[in-house]
Amino acid sequence: MSAVRSASLPYQTAQPNRRQCLAWALALGLAGSGVAQANPAAPMNPRKGPAAWPERLQLDYEVSARVGAIPVRASGQLQWLLQGDLYEASLTMRLPLVGARTQRSRGRLLPMGVQPLAFSDQTRRLRRFELDWAAQRYRYQRDNEAAQDGPLQAGTQDRLSLFFELARRLRLQPPVADALWTVPVLGTSGVQPWTLRLRAQEPTETPAGLLPAWRLERHNTQPEDTRMSLWLAEATHFLPVRILLQEPDGDWADQRLRQLPQA
Repeated sequence: MSAVRSASLPYQTAQPNRRQCLAWALALGLAGSGVAQANPAAPMNPRKGPAAWPERLQLDYEVSARVGAIPVRASGQLQWLLQGDLYEASLTMRLPLVGARTQRSRGRLLPMGVQPLAFSDQTRRLRRFELDWAAQRYRYQRDNEAAQDGPLQAGTQDRLSLFFELARRLRLQPPVADALWTVPVLGTSGVQPWTLRLRAQEPTETPAGLLPAWRLERHNTQPEDTRMSLWLAEATHFLPVRILLQEPDGDWADQRLRQLPQA
């Protein structure tokens, strides 16, 4: 079986300042993974049936943010490629005059869920994660610094594969308002649990039009946590049509779908 190959990542031509870096962190600083659900989705073949994934998918976004008193506008793009049971996904944000930040996730799409094998986050620096499911360990490295490792939990997702695991669950089971999911999250501080609540379906304004979407919120455990809300729509295979991140200091980023994908 051939592996999915990554295209080379673009490097910035200029170094972003602190506020631009914070805007990047707001727009791409998501984490998550799937461990337990109030009503776990039954295993299904991800290549067949109503929950079958497309082989290719691209979603384009408009991003607005405020960092301090400075408004920021950017563009974003979410891509998905599936070959056999191997997937590769990327999420890129482009800031004018600064360059791009790209997150990539690579792994398997299994009947029991999304299983990431590698994750990278590239700006001026490159952060890499490798997930060894046989050993139940992960390895983290920033640039050429000494690598760190730690234990994995069953079902762990990276910061990007979370989107696709949540979408997989919603495609397998009819959404239920107030369903509560607990997920372990792999980040630079190791694996940490997140709690997510599926609120309700509501009309969501986007540049692509008014779309019915399910609002999913992160329940914070610490006052300094980022508040995260996702709007997940059937029209995009339950991938986000809107992502809203809010920081305790008032900074925020709002990412909305530019246009619906072609059928």
